[in-house]
Amino acid sequence: MLPKYKDIMDLIKKGSTLEAQEKIIELREAALEVQEENLNLKEELSELKRKLQEQESFSFDGDVYWQESEGHKEGPFCPKCYDTKAQKVRLHTDGSGWWCYTCTIHYGPSDR
Repeated sequence: MLPKYKDIMDLIKKGSTLEAQEKIIELREAALEVQEENLNLKEELSELKRKLQEQESFSFDGDVYWQESEGHKEGPFCPKCYDTKAQKVRLHTDGSGWWCYTCTIHYGPSDR
């Protein structure tokens, strides 16, 4: 439990300055822990916002994923890799459709 301001002041009034200093040190340590936790939470929140923004920029057209970025469409991206591993894996064309080199699925004309 953190020491209270009133308790520290009472110790000082009684002349127990050494105990008061110890309580102040406890408060400083607690404040540093709170600052560190706050920084970690801000970083986590920022990362979650970034992930949410990225997720919202993806759209599924029924076959593959596309990403809207600054007004233009990027992709296509593999639906299996994105849905199962949250990986943005760009599909490659072979003239008859798209291949995912990561999971080796072919998205051809009959798949669209």
